[in-house]
Amino acid sequence: MKKYIYQSLLLVVFVLFACEDDFLDRELDTNYNEDQVFSTYTTIRDFGTGIYAYLPEGFSRINGAMLASASDDALHSGTGTAIQSLTNGSWGALNNPDDQWGRFYSGIRKVNLFLEKTVDYETIVFRDTISDEGRQNYWNQTNDLKWLRAESRFLRAFFHFELAKRYGGVPIITEVLSPESPARERNSFEECISFIDTEITSIMDDLRLTWSGFDNDKKVGRATQGAALALRARALLYAASPLHNTGNSIEKWQKAAEAAHEVILLNQYSLEGNYRNLFRSITSDEFILARRYAASADFERLNYPVGFEGAMGGTNPSQNLVDVYETINGLSIADDPSYDSLNPYVDRDPRLSMTVIVNDSEYKGRRIEIWDGGKDAPDKPRGTRTGYYLKKYVDEGLDLTQNRTSVHTWVYFRYAEVLLNYAEAMNEAYGPDNSAGFSLSAQDAVNMVRQRPGINMPDIAESSQEEFRKRIRRERRVELAFEEHRFWDARRWMIGEESLGSPIYGVRVTKNSDDFLYEYSNDPVEQRIFEKKMYLYPIPREEIIKTNGTLTQNTGW
Repeated sequence: MKKYIYQSLLLVVFVLFACEDDFLDRELDTNYNEDQVFSTYTTIRDFGTGIYAYLPEGFSRINGAMLASASDDALHSGTGTAIQSLTNGSWGALNNPDDQWGRFYSGIRKVNLFLEKTVDYETIVFRDTISDEGRQNYWNQTNDLKWLRAESRFLRAFFHFELAKRYGGVPIITEVLSPESPARERNSFEECISFIDTEITSIMDDLRLTWSGFDNDKKVGRATQGAALALRARALLYAASPLHNTGNSIEKWQKAAEAAHEVILLNQYSLEGNYRNLFRSITSDEFILARRYAASADFERLNYPVGFEGAMGGTNPSQNLVDVYETINGLSIADDPSYDSLNPYVDRDPRLSMTVIVNDSEYKGRRIEIWDGGKDAPDKPRGTRTGYYLKKYVDEGLDLTQNRTSVHTWVYFRYAEVLLNYAEAMNEAYGPDNSAGFSLSAQDAVNMVRQRPGINMPDIAESSQEEFRKRIRRERRVELAFEEHRFWDARRWMIGEESLGSPIYGVRVTKNSDDFLYEYSNDPVEQRIFEKKMYLYPIPREEIIKTNGTLTQNTGW
């Protein structure tokens, strides 16, 4: 009886894992019986798809805070929270709020186990040679396992990249280790990137070009050739960046540009026509790989302005970020004489109003009151500390008092990032306006992003490599805000001291006698600490101890 109960529970777990609507919204499974799991096509398939659950969490993954709150783009409205240890210098090898070592190596182990157990995947599936239907079913199942083997190798490469961007060089593990296996030394960062490059190249023919229209359209959830190439392009861009390219090898920038161009040449993706709706979409032609979460109101509860019942106002965009958005003339607010400090949000890059909730803007059927004494002001419990609230990703239409919910999608790769990766690499390798035999120059690529319908920002025309570098960095910060890029971009560009170590500013809004006249003053809200050692995370202390020093610690930790 106990045996049958256990088998039934195991099947329930796999049924939950196979749910279409929340394909990646799963709890990590850590207990499984290998003999049972690798005995049928169904259990093997579900084990393979279950590896996707080890992809990085999105949204409010650090105790309710977004990682952006540890960058100069935002702060968290709560005080004494875990995310703040990343900004006040109190984190280290024993207490890192973003320690992902165990998670990603657990995912790597599952990949290695899956690959070892499915080497002879064509013999695992029962082949019915009698009926046409049986033969077709056999080919369908063997193809699915072939795809899953390639997808799992993509995931293994993804996990290694996530580890390497945090810790630098890490052990590359491609086999199932036992407790008796000797401790592995760290590979270099360059070896990790080379491994990712080689893996992606070798699996391309076994990945699908698209899942669109196949099996209820799993395009959002499962990896494709585009996702693999996008990972390769991002990894090579990091390898070419100043943190890891101390000699500024132009060849590394060329490789990064070529890798991003391969995604463009697939001709599978395009920029979404509505930037605001893009982050409320479930599927989009701009998405390359995304994670769909089950319906919930948690993100809205954490981020609605506090004047709405049940809201907590968690992620507060910074004045530092708001000031980066250009005027509609394509100039910085410091350089545009038409900028009006009494109406600071008028005639700005449209992405500002689609990303950040500002004072006196319309939201959920009323005007937002961030002025002193207003419904959403900083002096209210859990009120914004910066004078701003987050709009990006948030479903404006939910009523928290009625327990309404909404599906959310976290994007790992999208086409705009690929174009910006390409533009950055092309500028460093060839300059702003030289296409060097590719289909686009750096200027062409970045201006495609700026000319998205509904945005229509003026073209960037700088011909100086240095000036274009400044503009592309600004463009990345604006376009990719709150998508977990700024935190890492500041590190790979080695500008942590000036960006992540600078004070976070907010705005104080004072209402005049006229209901629609306000005064705005910028004030420092939170001091930040960034030290040179923080360009890389510390290896967790327990991992150093477990390996008796085989793993070496990063400098300064």
